[in-house]
Amino acid sequence: MQLADILTNPVTQRLSQSKFCIAVALVATTFALVWEVVHGRATEWLYGLYLAAWVTHAQASKRAAIARDALPTPAAGDAP
Repeated sequence: MQLADILTNPVTQRLSQSKFCIAVALVATTFALVWEVVHGRATEWLYGLYLAAWVTHAQASKRAAIARDALPTPAAGDAP
Protein backbone atom coordinates (compact mmCIF):
# COMPACT_ATOMS: atom_id res chain seq x y z
CA MET A 1 0.00 0.00 0.00
CA GLN A 2 1.27 3.43 -0.95
CA LEU A 3 0.37 6.83 0.38
CA ALA A 4 -1.26 7.67 -2.97
CA ASP A 5 -3.74 4.79 -2.42
CA ILE A 6 -5.47 6.91 0.20
CA LEU A 7 -6.56 9.44 -2.43
CA THR A 8 -7.13 7.26 -5.50
CA ASN A 9 -10.10 5.31 -6.74
CA PRO A 10 -9.14 1.60 -6.63
CA VAL A 11 -11.06 0.86 -9.84
CA THR A 12 -9.80 3.70 -12.07
CA GLN A 13 -6.49 4.43 -10.30
CA ARG A 14 -7.30 8.14 -10.69
CA LEU A 15 -7.54 10.80 -8.01
CA SER A 16 -10.85 10.52 -6.18
CA GLN A 17 -12.39 13.94 -5.63
CA SER A 18 -14.43 12.76 -2.65
CA LYS A 19 -11.43 11.12 -0.97
CA PHE A 20 -9.35 14.23 -1.61
CA CYS A 21 -12.00 16.50 -0.08
CA ILE A 22 -12.30 14.29 3.00
CA ALA A 23 -8.52 14.25 3.45
CA VAL A 24 -8.35 18.05 3.19
CA ALA A 25 -11.21 18.40 5.69
CA LEU A 26 -9.49 16.01 8.11
CA VAL A 27 -6.20 17.90 7.90
CA ALA A 28 -7.92 21.29 8.29
CA THR A 29 -10.05 20.30 11.28
CA THR A 30 -7.17 18.52 12.98
CA PHE A 31 -4.94 21.57 12.47
CA ALA A 32 -7.65 23.82 13.95
CA LEU A 33 -8.03 21.53 16.97
CA VAL A 34 -4.27 21.35 17.58
CA TRP A 35 -3.97 25.14 17.12
CA GLU A 36 -6.59 25.78 19.78
CA VAL A 37 -4.97 23.28 22.16
CA VAL A 38 -1.51 24.83 21.73
CA HIS A 39 -2.91 28.31 22.40
CA GLY A 40 -4.87 27.12 25.42
CA ARG A 41 -8.29 27.98 24.00
CA ALA A 42 -9.63 24.47 23.49
CA THR A 43 -12.85 23.53 25.27
CA GLU A 44 -14.70 20.28 25.72
CA TRP A 45 -17.17 21.53 23.09
CA LEU A 46 -14.42 21.75 20.50
CA TYR A 47 -13.27 18.20 21.25
CA GLY A 48 -16.86 16.95 21.19
CA LEU A 49 -17.70 18.61 17.89
CA TYR A 50 -14.47 17.36 16.30
CA LEU A 51 -15.17 13.78 17.36
CA ALA A 52 -18.87 13.98 16.50
CA ALA A 53 -18.11 15.24 13.00
CA TRP A 54 -15.68 12.44 12.18
CA VAL A 55 -17.66 9.66 13.86
CA THR A 56 -20.78 10.79 11.99
CA HIS A 57 -18.86 10.82 8.71
CA ALA A 58 -17.48 7.33 9.33
CA GLN A 59 -20.88 5.90 10.19
CA ALA A 60 -22.58 7.58 7.22
CA SER A 61 -19.91 6.19 4.89
CA LYS A 62 -20.37 2.68 6.26
CA ARG A 63 -24.15 2.93 5.96
CA ALA A 64 -23.87 4.10 2.35
CA ALA A 65 -21.48 1.25 1.53
CA ILE A 66 -23.80 -1.33 3.09
CA ALA A 67 -26.77 0.07 1.16
CA ARG A 68 -24.75 0.10 -2.07
CA ASP A 69 -23.61 -3.50 -1.59
CA ALA A 70 -27.19 -4.62 -0.89
CA LEU A 71 -28.39 -3.47 -4.31
CA PRO A 72 -29.12 -6.32 -6.72
CA THR A 73 -26.66 -6.69 -9.56
CA PRO A 74 -28.14 -6.95 -13.06
CA ALA A 75 -27.75 -10.22 -14.93
CA ALA A 76 -25.29 -10.33 -17.83
CA GLY A 77 -28.02 -10.38 -20.49
CA ASP A 78 -30.21 -7.65 -18.99
CA ALA A 79 -30.50 -4.31 -20.76
CA PRO A 80 -29.46 -1.25 -18.73
